Order: sequence, then structure tokens, then C-alpha cells
Amino acid sequence: MGLMLDLQPDFGRALVIGGGEIAARKVRTLAEAEFEMTVVAPTVVESIRLAPHVRVIEREWREDDLEGHSLVLACTNSREANRAIGEAARRRGLPVLVADRQGESTFFTPAILREGDVQVAVSTGGASPRLAKEIRTRIAEALGRGWGRVAYFARMERMARLGEEPREEMTRDVYEAMVRRTLGAPEHGEAPLSGEAPEGDP
Repeated sequence: MGLMLDLQPDFGRALVIGGGEIAARKVRTLAEAEFEMTVVAPTVVESIRLAPHVRVIEREWREDDLEGHSLVLACTNSREANRAIGEAARRRGLPVLVADRQGESTFFTPAILREGDVQVAVSTGGASPRLAKEIRTRIAEALGRGWGRVAYFARMERMARLGEEPREEMTRDVYEAMVRRTLGAPEHGEAPLSGEAPEGDP
């Protein structure tokens, strides 16, 4: 078992080593999270070139490529290269994903459902990415849409409650009514929403 964290883009620049379809999927995941990244490979697929936040270096990787990066993804088609990248990253204390050996990885990228600021991540600990995607799909079907907008107004309500200046006015009553509409719950006479923070809890 592992601990899933919601890393923010200011965690640091990512290094993706490899330029094929596996690397392209990792680049897409990082780009959706708005991470800056460097991709190092002799050749790269077009989708990597077109992705935002990407600097491409077309050559074989070198160990000094790891400098200035905060996480590493080894996605080459060479077992030996991926092993060496993983070893180099671990020596430097950098989180590393080795695409072809989960036992050499110190993190995995979960299957993610995104809508606005809402993210639901599913991980099988590297056992089966396909299973993680299937579970993500079923969660998406069960939840329905609209949660990104609820999260946006939840942020506005929280900012107002903490004395900050929200972009839009939002009272707690209006926010709770919006959540209940998204849930399809009645808006009057109900108990407090389960799991919500008590007043004043940031």
C-alpha cells in the first residue's frame, strides 16, 4: 500500500525520459496537472511536441539530466536504460516511476477523473492500470457531472468564511443548496451534509 498525494505544479519540474506512446501518456497526465516538464529522447512522437509545458531535448539521456528536476519518469523501450534511470534517481532521492518495473518505482500515476478542481484518483499500486481505469469509469458514471462547479463555489464560500476576498459572493446556505441539487437531495429539513467541515475549520 502507498500514500496518494495531490502534488501541485510548484513541487518542481518533471523529467520524462523516453519519446514513445508510454511517455506520451505520462506527458499528457503531467500536462493536465499543469506541471512543467523536460522530455529527453532521441526521437519523440508528435503528441509530445504539441503538449503544453514541455521542453524537448532530442538525444540519449545522461545522468546529469536529472539535475533541476523534482520527479523522474523512465519510459524508454530499453530495460537497461530504465533500470539505470531508476537507480540514478533513487541515489539522488528523487521520486521515480520506472514504466516497465513497478518494483523499481517509488511512485505510480493513478487513473484520474478530473472536473474543474475536483479530482478522483484510483490506484491499484501498479498491479493493473487497466483495472484502475475501469474503476475510474464506474466512479464517473456513479457521480455524474457538476462537481467541478460545486468545488468552485465551495472555494468562494470558504474564502468568504476565512475573511478573504472571493471572486464571487457565496454564502454557506447557497453553497449547501448547490451541493444538494448536485446530489439530488431535498433542500429543506435535512441533516448537515456528511463529511463537511465544521464552522471555522479550514
